[in-house]
Amino acid sequence: MNKTSASEIRARARDTILNNPYVPVIVTFVFFLISLVLNSCTAFFTLGEELWMIWSAKIAGLIFAVFTGLFSLGRIRYFTVLCENKSEATVGMLFCAFRSYPDRILSASLFLEGIDFVFTLPGFIYSLYYPVSFTQPKHLLIAFGILSAGHLIAFLITAAFMPLYYIMGDFTKISFPKALKMSSWLMKGNYFRYLGLCISLIPLILLGFVSFGIAFLWISPVIQSANAHFYLDLVNQKQQT
Repeated sequence: MNKTSASEIRARARDTILNNPYVPVIVTFVFFLISLVLNSCTAFFTLGEELWMIWSAKIAGLIFAVFTGLFSLGRIRYFTVLCENKSEATVGMLFCAFRSYPDRILSASLFLEGIDFVFTLPGFIYSLYYPVSFTQPKHLLIAFGILSAGHLIAFLITAAFMPLYYIMGDFTKISFPKALKMSSWLMKGNYFRYLGLCISLIPLILLGFVSFGIAFLWISPVIQSANAHFYLDLVNQKQQT
């Protein structure tokens, strides 16, 4: 069976957003606002330069990132329903995770965020013991390189479980271990196809950075729609085999 190409997935995503130009932007803005508020909460744990305080802030950042996963699932669920052309896709779906056994979603979020935490830890530790500033460009570049490598490795690992949140949104009573196993099953034979889709979306992401983040209000919905269409394509594949 022929698999849907990255260009076809992107075309479907563009059509989805062009046909629904307003609510996806509102959903994205509300999600960004919630994420900003939660991430800002870590500032309360940065009370000094003592080592234990710095580590407290790091752990707090992980906790708030895990909690953000509840809203990440809500956003994913919204775009999945939107891409299925269902009329019930609303802004309120951002909060749907709170109504469907949120403990399992927090477990999934801890799993995904924990992987990123572990692989970016070396860069964080390096920045604690070496002067990382613009006056010390050598250490700044090394720390940035280690952190970037950590994020990349974490992404390559978590990409293998790309459908995890989508599955938990579709099956509101499925446990985290079963959803994890199912996501791995769906991605079997599709891992590199997903990486190809992600790479093809890099120009859009760069455009967002060039616009100082403003364009992400329109770019993020396209990316979320592309991911949702990819997931729906995975499900369709398995149903035909």
